[in-house]
Amino acid sequence: MTDRIAVAMSGGVDSAIAAYLLMKSYDEVTGVTMQHFDATSSNYPHPESIAEDIRDAARVCAALSLEHRIVDVRIEFRKKIIDYFISEYARGSTPNPCTLCNPVIKWGILWDELQDQGFSRFATGHYVKKQERGRSCYLKRAKDREKDQSYMLWGLTREQVASTIFPNGNYKKAYIRSLARKLDLPVHDKGDSQEICFIKGHYEEFLREHITMQPGDIVDLSGKIIGKHRGLPLYTVGQRKGLHTPWKSALYVMKLDMADNCLVVTDNENDLYDNKFTAGDLNWTSGDPPRPQTGITVQVRYNSNPVAVSKLIFHDSQLEVILDKAVRAITPGQSAVFYDQDRLLGGGIIK
Repeated sequence: MTDRIAVAMSGGVDSAIAAYLLMKSYDEVTGVTMQHFDATSSNYPHPESIAEDIRDAARVCAALSLEHRIVDVRIEFRKKIIDYFISEYARGSTPNPCTLCNPVIKWGILWDELQDQGFSRFATGHYVKKQERGRSCYLKRAKDREKDQSYMLWGLTREQVASTIFPNGNYKKAYIRSLARKLDLPVHDKGDSQEICFIKGHYEEFLREHITMQPGDIVDLSGKIIGKHRGLPLYTVGQRKGLHTPWKSALYVMKLDMADNCLVVTDNENDLYDNKFTAGDLNWTSGDPPRPQTGITVQVRYNSNPVAVSKLIFHDSQLEVILDKAVRAITPGQSAVFYDQDRLLGGGIIK
């Protein structure tokens, strides 16, 4: 039986080259683009930019002589990703919507639909390696460490990983772009996508449009009122900018006290460091929870460096993590992603 490969085409250079690379090994390759949101908010990207991404994906498929399909996931994306993003900020958390969108929408709603259409394998332009050993498989960091996206994929199940091909994992981004230029693909010089795809401009404007802000007190660690905040969802742990309060030195956000609607701050940056946290909503991409062993590291945000784990303590559905050294601004809502050297183990949401 010939594998029918569906490649997720975003309209960017990475997915374009992923499709090209797959054509060298597979006979049946089809480009598929998600139509995942409308410009129903003034702070969503312009309608013309959404249409442009779909059009660019179609142009790449035409240049490569591939069929191009569009799958409408707008309703599910609104309910499961955008509403989640808004509700998490409203309760004082700082979510990363991409880590939810990948397993729930891209490898969930989209991949389920594609399987119904007869596709046997899925592929994306993510920078991550897939290692297969016999019947088992797992993800590893990409060759291009600066572009490595394994952090964003901790929510995938072992079954989702098994059905997916990641052609770009063994290449540097510079090579991917140079190859697109050599092939004269229409997106060879197109810029990388922004961090949150459904927001244009600053996310604060988006939050103000969807959340009723309740101003309140800014307090120091002793509980003394030293100023007023504009609404807790507009702040995150470790933040320095936007604290317009007369003070002798810089102030940093320590905590969002939702119960009393207070923003707790400190003027000592060392107060932001901690060597322990709790994670929930756990998922082990590798299949099994990690054993308490040496060599396990964790990243507490996408652009942070991994730090060694000293101890893991499982409590029912939550995991207490003790680090070898303190880390700055461990933030509720962000993803804690665990590795055994380069191997992705899985992760959870920081509580």
